[in-house]
Amino acid sequence: MLDRRVSLLSGGEKARLAFCKFMVKPSILLVLDEPTNHLDIPSKEMLEEAILEYKGTVITVSHDRYFIRQIVNRVVQVKDGNLQDYVGDYNYYLEKNLQARKRELERETELEDKAPKVKAKSKMSKAEKEARKKQKMQAFHSAKQKSKGLKNAKRWK
Repeated sequence: MLDRRVSLLSGGEKARLAFCKFMVKPSILLVLDEPTNHLDIPSKEMLEEAILEYKGTVITVSHDRYFIRQIVNRVVQVKDGNLQDYVGDYNYYLEKNLQARKRELERETELEDKAPKVKAKSKMSKAEKEARKKQKMQAFHSAKQKSKGLKNAKRWK
């Protein structure tokens, strides 16, 4: 790996390399654009810890609301060419910004609606059990088809 060119690294490997550079090279300003993309959970947690210990200023843009909740102590909203400053964490921003709070609640409701409703097997009708079994089989087959391992195996045959 030491001799591999950076251009040949995967997105996650590039992100981890940038993370290592950030840890080694001192600076007073860090600008991060979607820093959690391509990172696995342990890498995200390490990034959160590193940012919390960082002595300089961090400016980040992210759609990862969990990540934002963990690291921010100030939110600056850019809207219609204007800046609105909220000196507080993400929850403070939601409290003070009615539209943002409404969007957050809509997202949570949408996620809850998309989540499958769990029903005890004993209370399911035979048709419901068959439908659930069919859904599981379809999900399994579609996941199997999308598997990178299968795609790569087909390429090498």
